[in-house]
Amino acid sequence: MRSEGTVFQAYCGLDPPRFANRTELECAKILDYYGVRWDYEPRTFVLDSGEDGRIVSAFTPDFYLPEQDLFIEVTVMKQSLVTRKNRKLREVRRLYPDVNVKLFYRRDIERLAQRYRLRWAS
Repeated sequence: MRSEGTVFQAYCGLDPPRFANRTELECAKILDYYGVRWDYEPRTFVLDSGEDGRIVSAFTPDFYLPEQDLFIEVTVMKQSLVTRKNRKLREVRRLYPDVNVKLFYRRDIERLAQRYRLRWAS
């Protein structure tokens, strides 16, 4: 999803972000509004490789906040479908113990949307 011509002031990536969904775009707008420097999907963490070296499993968090050294993953999946994502997050924490990553669930995004009166499509 393109950012609809939105000009981001706090974005510190090299290429214009292409968001996977509207929720990611709205989260980027919040970060930008508050002047929080952010990048979109700047790093992929390899979780498992085959014997031939091919990546079997990986995790790419949605946002990176360099000043906080924090990766953020935003998911609006139904809670019952989040199990796989939680498993990947646990694996990131096990394999990369120095990496800070936070998962925001649907309920977290809904609360943000209410608090900041965001246009959020569920």
